[in-house]
This record gives sequence, structure tokens and C-alpha cells, in this order.
Amino acid sequence: MNQDLNAALLDVRRAYRLLANYQKRQFDLLSYIRGKLDAIPYYQDYAFPRQGDLRGLENQANAGLRFLPFLDITAIWLRHQNQENFWDNHMPGDLMFGAWVQSDTGFDKYQGMYTEESVEVSKSVLVLSVVICDQQNDTPGNWYIKVWNPLPYPEDGKVGASETVPGYRVYAKRINFAELADQASVDSAIEKWRKDAATALSVPLI
Repeated sequence: MNQDLNAALLDVRRAYRLLANYQKRQFDLLSYIRGKLDAIPYYQDYAFPRQGDLRGLENQANAGLRFLPFLDITAIWLRHQNQENFWDNHMPGDLMFGAWVQSDTGFDKYQGMYTEESVEVSKSVLVLSVVICDQQNDTPGNWYIKVWNPLPYPEDGKVGASETVPGYRVYAKRINFAELADQASVDSAIEKWRKDAATALSVPLI
């Protein structure tokens, strides 16, 4: 067998095992953070929808990317006040969290491709955001369609709002995964993020 090809296939097998362990750890981390935020699972957003059909993939340049469903995954969580139909009926103080796993900042999910940023200089970060409902919504609609999709992301560490989504504000700040080495560091980072978010949004607590 071609030795170069054999070595490349060995790298692939190692990468698959490493990726499986990495993704499992990330799911564990997201679950832990969701618990710290006292939120419940709601939805998820993918850079590429999970592929269910193999037909035609040989003609798609991004076919390899389409089978990396964890790539730039966003977990979306809610904290509500036990009202009925909480996913549509938003009350002041209700929160929607977004945990965007950017495993490689050199990947542009909006363009669906890698940038010129090399692996050596790119980072792995968690962009943690929170959307707060400031006023009762007059026209019920679910959090994802009514608020999440049309509300633009703010700059890192800033608060954003939009006239197209009145009554809601969003705060986002990224956390470098390299800073989340153990439970103590995760607890510290999330506590700091909660305080920063509360200060930025002028609320007592997030």
C-alpha cells in the first residue's frame, strides 16, 4: 500500500476519534452551562442543516463540511416565568440564551467556507449571548422566528437592538475555550459573563 496514503488514513482515524471525544465534551459543557443559567433547551441552529440524503453530494464543493453538523452549532435556551405558551408568550424579564460553539474562528458560517485565517492563528471560542424581553409582546410569535432570526448580533461585549424587533435587547461576549480547563474555571468564566451581561443590560441579575 502507498505509505503516504496509509499515513494520511491513519491521521483521519485519529482525527475522527479526537473529534468524537471533543464533541462529547462540548455537549457536556453546554449542558453544565445551561444548568448554571437555569435555562431549558429550546432549539438549535446549524451552519449547515444535517444532511439526510447522499444524492448529489459528489457535485457539491462543501459536501465535506455538510457532514460536520457540529461545525458552528448554536444551542438556544430559554428562561421563562412559567406562563402558558412561554415560547410564544414572552413576558418582561424572559431570557433567551445562545451558546455558539466556534470551534474554529477561521470558519465563516455566514459565507459557509473557511477564511484565509490559518489554523495556527485562529481560536476556539464560545460566544455566549442573551436576549432579554423588555416589554410584553402584542403579537405572539416564537422566540426563534420572531426574535432570534431578525435580531442582529452585537459587537463583542456590547448590547444590540433593532427597530425591527422592538422590546428586545441582546448582549453577547465570547469566551476562549482555552480558559475553560476545569469546573472551577468554567464556574468563574460563567459568573463573570453573567455579571458583565447584567451590567450591560442594566438589570440586577442574569
